[in-house]
Amino acid sequence: MAVNGTHDVGEEFKQKSIYRTDLITRPGTLEVLLYNDSTDNLGEASDVGDVTTEPDTGNYTRQTLSFDSGDLTLSIDGSGDLQVDGSVTFDTLDTGDTVDGYALVASFQSDVVNSEAGANDHIIASATFGTTDLSNFSDVTVNFQDTLS
Repeated sequence: MAVNGTHDVGEEFKQKSIYRTDLITRPGTLEVLLYNDSTDNLGEASDVGDVTTEPDTGNYTRQTLSFDSGDLTLSIDGSGDLQVDGSVTFDTLDTGDTVDGYALVASFQSDVVNSEAGANDHIIASATFGTTDLSNFSDVTVNFQDTLS
């Protein structure tokens, strides 16, 4: 699944990571969460606090990927753009929620978009997929791509 869009704080995170590394302490991990976008309807200005439908039953927990491991790979897509690929599997045993999207979350200080004094969780990007009733599965795998064009 390709990422539908980078959120405002995600743009800040990417720009500061590239151009102003003196302004950011890069986290070592990226979290992936599931949610129901049909209800939350996230937009470019949305952030973690706008997600109200992340599952909270059964074995579900956010999944973590490390920036400095083989969890994320870089490649060039068919259009010549840089692409980041990752995959996570959620344990959804006894989880009765319905989801149709995922979000990539990083913890950093957003001093341009949010004027923060310290690091907080922020949605970097999000994407939607077909509606999935988690009660029908014991686990769900999300494969994602974030293209930097």
